[in-house]
Amino acid sequence: MRNFRNLMSVALASVLSLSAAAARAEVAIWDVMASDGDGEFDSRLVVQGDTLVLRVSAAGTGGVYPVEAELEGVRIELVRPGDEGPFEGTFDISDLAYGPHRLTIRAYDLFGDAETVEKTVERYAEPLIRMTSPLPSSTVAGNPRVYIQCLGTAPYECAQLCGYFRTQTRDLGSQCFARQAGAPPGPLWFAAAPSPAPLPGEVVTVRVSVRLSNDRELGRTLGPLYYESSPKLVALHSVPGAILDFDATRILFLDHYQRLGVFDRATQEMRWAATLPPDPSTGSSYGALTPYGAAVQSGTGRIFVWRDGVWRKIVTTGRLDAVSGDALVWTTDDEDRAYAHTVSTGINTPLWNRPGTVTPFQTDISPSGDIYYATYEEPWIRRFGVSRLGYHPGKLQRPITDGTNVAGRWWNGSTSSSYLFTADGEEVFLGDSISGNSAGLLLHAGYAGFLRSDGAANQVWLRTPEGEMYQLSDFAASSLFDQQKLRVGHDGISDDGEVLFLNGGKRYIGRPGVEPEEIGSALGHARWVDGNALVTIGNTLFQVVSEAAPAAPSAETGEALLAGAAGPDGPDAPAAGEAQEPAPAALLPGHEPDALPVLDDASAPQLASDASSGGLPAGVGCSAGRSAAPGSGLAALAAAIAGLAVARRGRRRA
Repeated sequence: MRNFRNLMSVALASVLSLSAAAARAEVAIWDVMASDGDGEFDSRLVVQGDTLVLRVSAAGTGGVYPVEAELEGVRIELVRPGDEGPFEGTFDISDLAYGPHRLTIRAYDLFGDAETVEKTVERYAEPLIRMTSPLPSSTVAGNPRVYIQCLGTAPYECAQLCGYFRTQTRDLGSQCFARQAGAPPGPLWFAAAPSPAPLPGEVVTVRVSVRLSNDRELGRTLGPLYYESSPKLVALHSVPGAILDFDATRILFLDHYQRLGVFDRATQEMRWAATLPPDPSTGSSYGALTPYGAAVQSGTGRIFVWRDGVWRKIVTTGRLDAVSGDALVWTTDDEDRAYAHTVSTGINTPLWNRPGTVTPFQTDISPSGDIYYATYEEPWIRRFGVSRLGYHPGKLQRPITDGTNVAGRWWNGSTSSSYLFTADGEEVFLGDSISGNSAGLLLHAGYAGFLRSDGAANQVWLRTPEGEMYQLSDFAASSLFDQQKLRVGHDGISDDGEVLFLNGGKRYIGRPGVEPEEIGSALGHARWVDGNALVTIGNTLFQVVSEAAPAAPSAETGEALLAGAAGPDGPDAPAAGEAQEPAPAALLPGHEPDALPVLDDASAPQLASDASSGGLPAGVGCSAGRSAAPGSGLAALAAAIAGLAVARRGRRRA
């Protein structure tokens, strides 16, 4: 009997031992995901950059400990950030070759049993895709072939490259190029011209679709290219980016890598100044030259000032409204507050404080620094700290001053009424225009350009310093003035009263007593400088050779700067001598980034005395508290790109 009981005890112990072993074997690993540290976790285990962050879920009898991951001989322990949830750990993959790599993950339970899972993780660098000829923002004559390069990062190659040409209103064809079987590693080229050919005045972009040798697909939009063929435009200078601003000696530009540059018109020297943060989809960067450098509005909302080679940030979230000489005006993002900023001293002075306002705050600054501003909440133009001008019903739009006269437009929802206020105190009614464009005034040297309706369309009119009135246009469709942000009201009249304006997609010069002279398409922006009409289109500065003043440009003529109809020969790569754009080193894996200051909160800190978007300046009326980090140390100064259209609560703003 005793033997039977012993046998039963042994059998029962064996069964219990087998059951415990079976329980201990239940270790599971699932939801293996990866991130580069900035983006979201993804189960595809594809990462870019120098960091691999793993996130793994694991469970076992009584819990799991430890959980390990091994990549190319490097082993790390994954830990839970909290008491429960997935395990996480980080690899430094800066020395890891691009391509696939074996990842091993092991989880152990408290009994020492383990589960092992093997995955493939891929370190990936997107290919370099760039338009090399014509360069982005080029002004193009004729219909040359467009060259686009796709350069993959080993071990992957660009297998197929397709381009789709498009304007704002129509498609201009497409073409695809594929890598031939057995072709050696290297770039894949796209070489094709739009078909049908673009018309003068059209802007073309190329939507690029790429398939890599690992079947990954991605897309880009490249360009733009500006098509112009006017014989009255003679190219003076071309720069490697879109022209933002210029004066008699400098050209300011921003390239498609967000790099700011300055071009010296006399020496032809080009220097890089800084790199702006990438623009969001909701806005673009813009800015203006100052005597000390530049005032820049980033598309991210930051406003920077470059003074004597040093960058500093005025505000983190705001809107740059006006710039003239040493003065600028900016508002908080909600426009509840506005400030005048003196560039040379860094001092902010409050102009406006109206919490909860729904009005746009619009300003102009005279050459001597006098500030005139308008809002919808008051019926008059205010000269800051001095006086008020006008008293009319309607919503007051942006006032304009040339330092002698002041003009304003009051809008009632359908009609805008324009008034001129002269230096000797006279108020002059200029006329009514059909609403549709609030930037309907020009002032310069005592002349006033304004829009007046003939009952069917707005026509361009001129008032001389002697008070004489002339109608300059007589078109069936409404005309409008050639305006540019931060320069509204200041570029369109010459010293002799010639007026630049737009109608029907064309640009004209209007003169008293003669028919308007067509000078080209409405692309870009025109302004009078030293008696000459100059036009910026994309990356090119042109001089107008007018019928009234046909003298040749004094600067080096630049027909070659206008991309011609003949493209490079050969379908695979541009021919020798064709304009080619070097890729910034920062875009090529394994290269050092360009030595340019990046304008962010660290490199251009906000001054202690400057205002933030949350309230008044900490020290209004005080000098700058601390300096920014040094910029590029350049003697030449740069500005930023034009074009941020701020639209909030249905406002109309010039």
